Amino acid sequence: MKRRLTSAKVASMYIGVIIGAGFSSGRECWQFFGVFGKKGFLGASFMVLIFVILALMLTYVSESKGTSDLGKIISPLDDNRLIEGIGYLMAGIYYTLIIAMSAAAGALLEQQFGIDSRVGGIAIVILTYFTVIGDFERLSAVFNKVVPLVFGITMLVVIITIFYPGIEQSGPIEGYEASPMASNWMLAAIIFTAYNGIGMIPMAGACAVNSRDRKSAYRGAFWGSFLPAILTILLLAAILRDMAFSNTMSLPLVGYASRISKPLGIVYTVVLFGSMYATASSTFYAFSTKIKKSSAKKYILLVAAIIGFMISQFGFKTLVKYLYPPQGYIGIVIIIMITVNFIKEWSKNNELKKETSKD
Repeated sequence: MKRRLTSAKVASMYIGVIIGAGFSSGRECWQFFGVFGKKGFLGASFMVLIFVILALMLTYVSESKGTSDLGKIISPLDDNRLIEGIGYLMAGIYYTLIIAMSAAAGALLEQQFGIDSRVGGIAIVILTYFTVIGDFERLSAVFNKVVPLVFGITMLVVIITIFYPGIEQSGPIEGYEASPMASNWMLAAIIFTAYNGIGMIPMAGACAVNSRDRKSAYRGAFWGSFLPAILTILLLAAILRDMAFSNTMSLPLVGYASRISKPLGIVYTVVLFGSMYATASSTFYAFSTKIKKSSAKKYILLVAAIIGFMISQFGFKTLVKYLYPPQGYIGIVIIIMITVNFIKEWSKNNELKKETSKD
């Protein structure tokens, strides 16, 4: 692919991988921030800063090394076995997201229209599969069309929910169950940031090596991480308007949209389905990069997609509660490694500049 991604297109790639089912439905926001009430805003504010710093570090490392390889972006050591091992670990984590998105799509259509949950799950899997076998060029083309619309309408629905009259607390404003692995607001914020942060890695690498120039890569990384982070704070304000209602919903923001207006609920259902598709496609693409190119690759991906759909039948609420937190802990280790790798690359490049200036 030619190096032609503008800063806006780079931002779309970042937003697309972040703003998936759990994010734009409000489910993740509720589980990691909302259950703690107003203290959740402290965690969400912390997340904004870390998100942006991580995106810029990833861009620097990817560009400095001239690679989109997951292991090379993460590992601060030039050990091929470690690099390969990290790459396959990350591919496994990204694979779980097609499972989560399939489960979320099923929950979405069932909650909104009473359609069997398997229908939505199968639809996401099929769309994702045919997008990914078209490689990065098809993926970026889809993102440039879908993501701006998804983000814009999500922001609109969030703002409407925040200011819509008549939404009041219908139950207690405290005492909601947090995940056992994210039992307080600080720990939950760290895990949320780490979990979503590792989702940026494949797009950071791909965008850094395919962006039009350095400025486009960095501007895109900044806006692509900053805007979803700010949206999280606004989303939290929306779902805290009726905490009991948010707690009972698999997809809280969809519930609010339908509560405000049935047509708005239908529109947001379509938009949310698009965000699920975007995240599933980007992360399944990252998984596919660790499968060697051959005539059998598309069949391997097909089998993987089918297995992912089967596992998704455990349900979206269960996956968010028990699958996401442990991956967040893995993400913390990954982010530490990326930070060390960034410092190493920064120091190396500064030394080269000093040597060049002496000559």
